[in-house]
Amino acid sequence: MASEDIIVDRTADRVEITLDRPEKSNALTGGMYERLGDVFETLKDEDPSVVTLRGADGNFSAGVDMSDVPTWGEMKPLDVRDLLEGVHDVLRTIESLDAPVVAVLEGHVLGGGLELAVACDIRIADTTARFGLPESTMGLAMDLGGAQKLPGMIGEGMTKYLIMTGETIDAERAYEIGLIEECHDPGSLEHAADELASTLESKPTYVHGLAKRQVHSVRPLNLDESMQQAIHHAIAAYNEPETKRRVKEFFE
Repeated sequence: MASEDIIVDRTADRVEITLDRPEKSNALTGGMYERLGDVFETLKDEDPSVVTLRGADGNFSAGVDMSDVPTWGEMKPLDVRDLLEGVHDVLRTIESLDAPVVAVLEGHVLGGGLELAVACDIRIADTTARFGLPESTMGLAMDLGGAQKLPGMIGEGMTKYLIMTGETIDAERAYEIGLIEECHDPGSLEHAADELASTLESKPTYVHGLAKRQVHSVRPLNLDESMQQAIHHAIAAYNEPETKRRVKEFFE
């Protein structure tokens, strides 16, 4: 498990988690997801006042590391399902923490990186951030909840636009459509993140937990079922010859 790619810093009641794989623009590996799940499970017992999640060296995350994707063709479909279900469980663990989780976003916020940010409660960014879901470029289907959760945040049409075009949008546009809650100049992001954390930690953690439960209660009742369906769609899409060709070209 590549636990060294996840850094956890604790200061008083605050916890800062950093995706630390800058040589790959913090692309997410299976080990990183596993480590994130372990960290958030531990935080349930520690009861922090606020958690921030960010990426190292000016990028949040370029998405899921693609290096394992070509091996899907050699794996049994049920093994791929188990792999993706494990990631879903990590995202649910993040969402179920009572303490507020703030994603601090810079640079690349793409694919699985964007879906990780969506699992957080609040997203703030600076103007260097670029948001996108490039999976369609390689013929891949969405599989980590973005297609299910984003319509409630940014609308059905904008969700389809991001998925179908694979195009990126800048932070100002992301703020306009409700994908992020705050947009700042690069030099003021740190101060803004600290101010937001101070505001959040001044409230009882249990109140934040109750707020999450109330807000999440109005999500579609079939959300978990739909995310399960997304896994099967992802497996089906990868087995298309066109997808395998595009993935191969990506690595070449």
